[in-house]
Amino acid sequence: MIAELDSIDLYEQPAAVAGDENVKKVLLEVAREEKTHPGEFQTLLLKVDVKQVQELKREKRKSKS
Repeated sequence: MIAELDSIDLYEQPAAVAGDENVKKVLLEVAREEKTHPGEFQTLLLKVDVKQVQELKREKRKSKS
């Protein structure tokens, strides 16, 4: 998942300094698409890793207190 988060930055950083609006638009669109990947990986992880599900529940309870 770290690689996916890095790839988002790799598109957003040049978009922030792009002088051409078309280039900026394309880079931001690709970054937006990349943002779905961490969620897809987490969904898969939660389907196959019971310990991860338990850990997330524990952390959620901890953050509420």
